Amino acid sequence: MKVFMGKVLKIREVGDSVLNKISEEVDINKINAEILDIISDLKETLSYGTGYGIAAPQIGINKRIIVVGAKKENVKYNNPEEIPVTAMINPSWKNISDETDFQYEGCMSVPVIRGIVERYKEIELTYYNEQGEKIIKNINGFFARLVQHECDHLDGIVFLEKVKQKNGFSTLENIKKYNLRENI
Repeated sequence: MKVFMGKVLKIREVGDSVLNKISEEVDINKINAEILDIISDLKETLSYGTGYGIAAPQIGINKRIIVVGAKKENVKYNNPEEIPVTAMINPSWKNISDETDFQYEGCMSVPVIRGIVERYKEIELTYYNEQGEKIIKNINGFFARLVQHECDHLDGIVFLEKVKQKNGFSTLENIKKYNLRENI
């Protein structure tokens, strides 16, 4: 059995055209060394960075693959939870409640800037794991927000496009300085 050693890759930043493209589906019947290498690189790049999730387009790869993972104590969102490092192939979601909330989001592809984004609080998530098994689960809160954000990348959308409020942007520094989380 081959052991996959991931590489830390450069995060593509807003303005890079790869972030505007709709990603290609992965053939679930052909999860091969190339796909597993991409997943290893995503995991390694995520562990090296400051984010909680990463999508393949963020490392310049036009495939529908994301990796998420967060330690509860590191999450700055309301009601955080522990999220084990999880690779998701061809993830999709649908809302299971119309209830939404607004929170600041950040992104490794948009350094420094944060924006207030509305997201569904509860979703049904469907994806395939690295063994090609189909997983369906209901998730909520921060985990649901994270998945929606990363799936947007697969559709060529950066969170900046989802900020609707005229004063919905801030820097990370000012969010901390003025404790802006309390005001949403």
